[in-house]
Amino acid sequence: MPRKRIALVCASALVGVGALAVVPVVATAGQSAELGASCRIADGASPWWATGNMVVRNSGDAYAKDWKLEFDLSEGQATIHDPWAFELRQEGRHVTVTPIGDRAGVPAKGERKVDVGINPSGKGIPKTSGCKVDGRDDSGVPEDTTPPTTPVEKGSHVIDHRTVHVMWQASEDSGSGVDKYEVFQDDKLAKTVGNGMTMTNVENLKPATTYRFKVRAVDVAGNRSGFSREVALTTRAAPEDDTQKPIMPKKLAGEALGPNQVSLRWQAATDDVAVTGYRIYRNGAKVQEAGPTATSAVIGGLSPNTAYRFKVTAFDGSGKESDPTDEITVTTGTEGGGGGGDGGNGAPGDFAASTLTKQDGPVTQHYLNLTWAVPKGQGQITTYQVYLDGKLAQTFMWGTGDPVMPIPSARTSREVLVGANPGRTYKVKIRAQLGDGTWGAFSPEKPVTTGR
Repeated sequence: MPRKRIALVCASALVGVGALAVVPVVATAGQSAELGASCRIADGASPWWATGNMVVRNSGDAYAKDWKLEFDLSEGQATIHDPWAFELRQEGRHVTVTPIGDRAGVPAKGERKVDVGINPSGKGIPKTSGCKVDGRDDSGVPEDTTPPTTPVEKGSHVIDHRTVHVMWQASEDSGSGVDKYEVFQDDKLAKTVGNGMTMTNVENLKPATTYRFKVRAVDVAGNRSGFSREVALTTRAAPEDDTQKPIMPKKLAGEALGPNQVSLRWQAATDDVAVTGYRIYRNGAKVQEAGPTATSAVIGGLSPNTAYRFKVTAFDGSGKESDPTDEITVTTGTEGGGGGGDGGNGAPGDFAASTLTKQDGPVTQHYLNLTWAVPKGQGQITTYQVYLDGKLAQTFMWGTGDPVMPIPSARTSREVLVGANPGRTYKVKIRAQLGDGTWGAFSPEKPVTTGR
């Protein structure tokens, strides 16, 4: 009979982690599962809601199919986050968790994460005690001493005179899992955000002031990664301190790009503080905005063989707008444009969805692989929204980041992480933000099922 010691250690929440499909390894002579147990309540617990994040870890060389985890709660009623993989029973303060069938075994040299929701009903912040498995307390399961990978700075930028937006690429952790990220401002901890977040606003800053930001990851065991590349961001001047409007852009020129689009270009404007964007007017009405470094734009949604008048202004952080450029007239072409995207309603064309998997340590993560044709005749499109089962799930942007992602003009693709959920069917559709700032029609909705 293999010796079992089961370890319950803290872990960050991970969607569907109990659904990880593992092929059991039959133990041979001399092999054994070595499991052990410890636990904690996740950060952010309150008298009204808390989460117990746990990991069952196996340091032995045999697969552990069956185990029984027990612990006591000081307060509250417990529920399991993944009832597909685990069964939870509670009698008074005593909680028992067991795997269902072979859906939540613990692989050799691997781990199994268990997330428990706790409702204390306002009686106090809950605590756990008496953590054990199969009647055994922890007796020396190796501690997690490996830090997460270092986050990668990715597209942090200034929002206004009081706020900046810090962004990074997620860290990975092969041990207890990433628990949170710490955002530092000028070498001091400014903000902490939970795992799954890769961006945050830092607010209440001083106008026209330069700050340095960096991020590090912390795993459930408390190991800290190295810091991301430090980025310096200078807030904009306060509106009351910005007394001058920008000097207008110059030398506006344009040409038709087929029957439904016009391309415009201009020389950059200047400002006593900073130009924060450009406004494009068509026949006297604003139809589009461009970023502070833009010197060109594509205007879509136009009618064939039609003359349009265009002018461009610059604006700054205080909202002041420059004088407009000289107005020019551009006439669209007469022939049809092709391409694959639905230029009539702005819906992405030739939309297709498939699935793929990637390993994240012992966990098999499932992704939706989406491909589509860029809508034609709708201006320059940089932003798309992905909806799963009728709800907004993710927003993709091109033309931003470090390095800058090139804006697709024909066909493109992206992956959407849906977690360790094999055999689940999603209904997916996408839509594009058109060149005039409005949202186009949705693509046809596609059902797609993750692998098992």
